[in-house]
Amino acid sequence: MIKPKKKIAFVNIFYPPKTLGGATRIVVDEVSTLANQYSDDFELVVFTADTESSGKYKLTVYPYDGYRVYALAVALTVSTNWHEKDEEVAVLFDNFLAFEQPDLVHFHCIQALTGSIVEVTQKRGIPHFITVHDAWWISDHQFLMDQLGRVYPDGHPDPFEPFTLREGVTLEQSLKRRVYLKGLLSASNGVLAVSETFRQIYAKNGVTNVVTNKNGISDQVAWAEKNTCYSEKVICAHIGSMSPHKGFDLFKAAVQTHKFSNIEILVVDHTKEQGYLSQSQWGNTNVTIVGRVNQENIQDLYRRIDVLFAPSICLESFGLVTREAAACGCWVVGSDVGAIGEDITPENGFRISPTTENLQVVLHEIDRAPKKYKGLSKSGHIRYSSDQVQELVDMFNAIFVN
Repeated sequence: MIKPKKKIAFVNIFYPPKTLGGATRIVVDEVSTLANQYSDDFELVVFTADTESSGKYKLTVYPYDGYRVYALAVALTVSTNWHEKDEEVAVLFDNFLAFEQPDLVHFHCIQALTGSIVEVTQKRGIPHFITVHDAWWISDHQFLMDQLGRVYPDGHPDPFEPFTLREGVTLEQSLKRRVYLKGLLSASNGVLAVSETFRQIYAKNGVTNVVTNKNGISDQVAWAEKNTCYSEKVICAHIGSMSPHKGFDLFKAAVQTHKFSNIEILVVDHTKEQGYLSQSQWGNTNVTIVGRVNQENIQDLYRRIDVLFAPSICLESFGLVTREAAACGCWVVGSDVGAIGEDITPENGFRISPTTENLQVVLHEIDRAPKKYKGLSKSGHIRYSSDQVQELVDMFNAIFVN
């Protein structure tokens, strides 16, 4: 007798053909791995947002990789990104649940879709997990950094401790939002943090049912060792956005104000189209600036890099770039804020407090030992998406057994 498949619905703010951010890449890998390796056990369906449609609350359905994707048109603005409820979205998502009748729902990033979709899932009594990729659920500031640049490394363990409110938001509104969203978390079958660092932050903020389901790098990509023989110098790269919260200004200042003999810089400007190329100089150091790179070609970018710099000053919940770069034998310089530097060891790089001074120290170390840093770094066990998915399957099956 053939065992009936369990249907799992996945929810994330973005989904192909629109892929934006590391969280979306994690979700796509998760669904792809389940589709490829567990097709006898699970039927899959996806619910996402269409943030570019002019018709608000319009629902479209399209096939992707053998399963259905529902895309709901919602506006993604500073305001909607913060709001915890949307009754129109709730009605439409409830209709989706009634039609598809999933056995389990796995929520990922739901800003703009709001917590209302979790609430209707709970009202229907459908088992569900919530993966937290950032601090949206526990803070007004999604990445725990306010508009003045202040970082809240522990979130807000004391809900009444003063912090900078968002423009146009009162303390009462902020408290009401956090209480509502934390209530949804506590009523779920489990809150899954993508790193141990973020599990600890959520636990400090009163989320008692949080466990670690650590991200892994994609099994779908042919990761290959770096090859930077095109230059005798050490290629130091910053490939995150050219914004202060990613530490770009600190990195540029560290390079610009000192002289280096054995270093070149590679920067990815995500505002430029793929194929864009320009040359510049920071102080006496040559700089190559390229446009954004499609995820299908990300391994080719890492192969051009000797040392990846990721000196974020905001709290990254994970940081795929540091893990992916290390898998290609790149050295990594990562921030000790958040989880982006969690897997860095002396054998594969430097974990530092993100300051210009600390970056200068590292740059001079690299400049003094070009042969070492042109060579390959050494990393221990590399965690892949399939490792993460195996843990998820065990959690899903535990629900179905009960």
